[in-house]
Amino acid sequence: MSSVIAKQPKDTRKQTTVSLSGSVLADLEQYCEFIDSARDWVINEALKTVFRRDKAFILWKEQNAVKVEHKADEQPPVGPAQVELPLHGNGRSERAKVHRSPGSELPPAA
Repeated sequence: MSSVIAKQPKDTRKQTTVSLSGSVLADLEQYCEFIDSARDWVINEALKTVFRRDKAFILWKEQNAVKVEHKADEQPPVGPAQVELPLHGNGRSERAKVHRSPGSELPPAA
């Protein structure tokens, strides 16, 4: 039997921590009081509004979705993965070392 009002969708929530400037936090608190809502609700709805209205972000997101689809179509590399680490003071990046289990040693070169 269907109801007049649809059931509220269950949304997965993940927690994050943010640091806000004092004036933004004060305005957030006042806005929460103004609409009688919790901070997480106001922040969540404000971000959804920005994401929905920012045309440059929408375009960028669509372009990157295409890139992600193309990467998903590619075959994963065979062999150990190599990870690029951040730059150090000397301006060069370092490659992560591949750790092998004792039974997975390579045969000696001929």
